[in-house]
Amino acid sequence: MAPIEVFFGAIVLIFALIGLARGFLRELGVTTVMMFLLFFLSRFEPQLDKGMIKIMSANQALAAEKDLWQCALFVFVIVAAAFVSYQGETLSFGGQPPRGAQAVLLGLITGLLNGYLVAGSIWFYMHKFGYPIAFMGFTAAGLSGFAQGLIDYLPLTFLGQPVLLGQSLLLYLSGLLILARVIR
Repeated sequence: MAPIEVFFGAIVLIFALIGLARGFLRELGVTTVMMFLLFFLSRFEPQLDKGMIKIMSANQALAAEKDLWQCALFVFVIVAAAFVSYQGETLSFGGQPPRGAQAVLLGLITGLLNGYLVAGSIWFYMHKFGYPIAFMGFTAAGLSGFAQGLIDYLPLTFLGQPVLLGQSLLLYLSGLLILARVIR
């Protein structure tokens, strides 16, 4: 299997192509949903972890694979949110779409951003839980130096840091995008 950074880089590029096809205004809706979801996960992750551990401790078979099930849950939530937000016109921004090179550039940038948010968040949870899906060929021992350096720039690590009043950048970016959606 290809190195993890190549695999997730390819996913980000696929999202960039989707951004080109869908356009910048639709992609901003997906960005809003993903930012809000990541803020929610970063804020309530400790409670979700405690609840899952409590549920799994009752079942020895689940408890043995605790990291796999926790990782699978978070990955499922991220993929489901991305799928739902890409399905139809759920939260597209209003206004006239830009034309020409500006449309291409903005669609590409927002597609890349959405790919970074989705693929990077999945990678974050795989890393957090020790790459429990080793059957796919991803292990902590198999990370290159470049991949290890990228871990500090994954969305929940990079954007989840407190910046103002103890709140993460995810909160402020989510609020800004929602405000922009309401004002338009």
